[in-house]
Amino acid sequence: MAPTAPAATGAASPAAPTVAKGEAKAAARSVGLRLPALPPLPGLGLAAQGQTRAVSVCKLLARNVVAMAAGEPAAPNAANEEFTEFVNALKQEWDRIEDKYAVTTLAVAATLGMWSAGGVVSAIDRLPVVPGLMEAVGIGYSGWFAYRNLLFKSDRDAFFAKVREVYEDIISG
Repeated sequence: MAPTAPAATGAASPAAPTVAKGEAKAAARSVGLRLPALPPLPGLGLAAQGQTRAVSVCKLLARNVVAMAAGEPAAPNAANEEFTEFVNALKQEWDRIEDKYAVTTLAVAATLGMWSAGGVVSAIDRLPVVPGLMEAVGIGYSGWFAYRNLLFKSDRDAFFAKVREVYEDIISG
């Protein structure tokens, strides 16, 4: 037997509990089953706090718009200043480059190469046996590399000397 609903006049019966607006749907679902209503999720109860954040952001934006309309400088924004500094540094570096066509071509080629490599790795990853085989090869090569170059002091010194030599060749141009 289902419990009776409150009267249509809006007056609730003395036995009916009072329900907040957000809990009305949960309470309505649980009435037929005679189960207690679950409490609201903790993350969803922060609507008022989110609204205050949104209001403060809107007030900041409105203040900047009003200041710009009045001809006053806008309030300083740390993220905006960092982005402006980054863009200015990027412009300075771009102006220093002599062969802009070659740099642009290399950037586009690198982007296409990375995209293609991602596609190849994704295709290989979908094959049933190959990922496990590649993982075993990687573990084996890592072990061989550590044994060959890092385990003994003389080999380690020779390896680090080779790394420094390659580093100096790259830096010196």
